[in-house]
Amino acid sequence: MKSWFVGLLLLICAQVGSASAAPIDVVFDIDWTTFYTIDPDNKNQMDNKAITVEHKTYRPTDHLGEVLERLLQYPDVRISFFSGGGQSRNEALLKAFKLPSGRSAFDISYKVLSKDNLIEVSTDQSLGFADRYKKNLAGVLPGAHVDRTILIDDQVKFAVPPWKIVDSMGHFEFQIKFDHITSGKAEYLPPTSEQWLAEKDKALMWLALIEQALHKSKRFHTPFSQELTKIWSQKSHLSLCKNVFAGN
Repeated sequence: MKSWFVGLLLLICAQVGSASAAPIDVVFDIDWTTFYTIDPDNKNQMDNKAITVEHKTYRPTDHLGEVLERLLQYPDVRISFFSGGGQSRNEALLKAFKLPSGRSAFDISYKVLSKDNLIEVSTDQSLGFADRYKKNLAGVLPGAHVDRTILIDDQVKFAVPPWKIVDSMGHFEFQIKFDHITSGKAEYLPPTSEQWLAEKDKALMWLALIEQALHKSKRFHTPFSQELTKIWSQKSHLSLCKNVFAGN
């Protein structure tokens, strides 16, 4: 009986040690999360940050490069991208987007996952894309642990438990300036300047909440993904995160 008990303790310790030794994986969606598809003829969308890939034009969300580089300062954080787009499009877009350091988003990515990595759960064409396909991270993100992995996506329906997902907080089209004339006239145009600003600066909110979760999980020895989902659900107004880069 004693040897059985010792063996059980060793197994538990090994499992705990494996979880704590695992990296922190932050997995970003692409479309409507980190990048927007824009109309190159729309003067309120087109600027010098636009990227054309495979005959479509994209605009990175504001602060994306700075946020990615800030996360890379944490030695145990790995950054990946998971989009339902094609692999060639995903890689080309990430290679074209440069961080302040000059590296591309592709260069700093642990994994770039695409439509081929989705799992099909229904063939019912009347359902939405996120209802028919799911982003299961098991087996496609080597070394990842559910307690230390989070997916940030505008479609939380992509979630496959026990992997955790949080809303990217982005639900409007990209606009360089808030357009009072078009506001509220279409589903994906922000109806107020406050909502436009929240969309514009959503990456700062991601960073602030991720850093809070990293701090709390380390301090209290709690699962990172658990802390992050809890903080995300209680997120305060974006203005509290405006000085996230202050002093750095």
